[in-house]
Amino acid sequence: MKAEELTFGLRVRIIDGFHIGKIGIVIAKGTQTVLLDIGEPLLINVLPKHLEPAPKYPLPPGWEEVEI
Repeated sequence: MKAEELTFGLRVRIIDGFHIGKIGIVIAKGTQTVLLDIGEPLLINVLPKHLEPAPKYPLPPGWEEVEI
């Protein structure tokens, strides 16, 4: 994604890096990175090019997507 497309509260999926496949919410935008809340006891910085829009209809609470 481009940094201009990211807005506060937008749900995004991480497509590259250590946290690949996780969905997070944009909390803040810096000059080069985006701060995400991924639902764990930490916030992470990710480059905008490593993000894509998250699906509109997420799985119900308690379910998670996995690759088999």
